[in-house]
Amino acid sequence: MAGRWIGYPQALLMIAGFVLTMIYLLAIINGAIQLAINNSITEEQFRAGYRSYNWAWQIGLVLSGISWCWSLISSIAIVRSVPKEPPVIT
Repeated sequence: MAGRWIGYPQALLMIAGFVLTMIYLLAIINGAIQLAINNSITEEQFRAGYRSYNWAWQIGLVLSGISWCWSLISSIAIVRSVPKEPPVIT
């Protein structure tokens, strides 16, 4: 919104973190649906199904956190770069 190119990599990093976190969430939802509908799997099989995606939520959380902190720092820099006195219109 400030017209700076740095927002694009920040947005891509946040989207990557979000997608990874959603992959983990969808693995849990898929396992829960299978557990509820199909009684042929056990609770341990359900847990094993989403544990294989633990890397996704961990990396996704780190990427989202980095992106959030990066955007906070750049937002503070943008606010500080604004002149304190408004321009005089003649």
